[in-house]
Amino acid sequence: MAKPENDPKTPLGARIRDVRRKLGDLDRADFAEKLGISKNTLAYYERGERTPDAVILAIYNELFGVNINWLATGKGEMFDAFGGVRMTAQVDAELLERLHDRVAAIYHDVGQKPPQRRIAREAANLYNELAKAVQDMNDQEMIEAALPMVTLEFKRRLQRAAEEPGTGKRSAS
Repeated sequence: MAKPENDPKTPLGARIRDVRRKLGDLDRADFAEKLGISKNTLAYYERGERTPDAVILAIYNELFGVNINWLATGKGEMFDAFGGVRMTAQVDAELLERLHDRVAAIYHDVGQKPPQRRIAREAANLYNELAKAVQDMNDQEMIEAALPMVTLEFKRRLQRAAEEPGTGKRSAS
């Protein structure tokens, strides 16, 4: 059984720990491996017992889109302005499967039979739209609330495309 994590001694340590938690509360050893540091070094940073150098801060930005200014000072947003797209280090496979099923059903509803790769691509696009709409992809209640909105937008987009002449998306009937 893992030891409980101690509270950070510094605001920087708290922010470093908050990033890992925001990214899905990954195991400290797994997260440290992604950063290219040891589990113990990450623990020192998160407890505020050591301060990471600029190279480590840059890795947080490069791998996860963490705003370095926020990480160092607490000012601004946790993630860069692009909406934290890079932060989706782990995809919820079950949610992606549900999105795939919804996309396939919507295509069926509008009378289209796209290849499976198109359905998979649109499911990934819906996942990204959900990630933009929901701050915490671990918050199932918010995901369930936002899901009808993003799927309706997708359905309307398909319907508009089918109505436009020359798109090749009209029903054969």
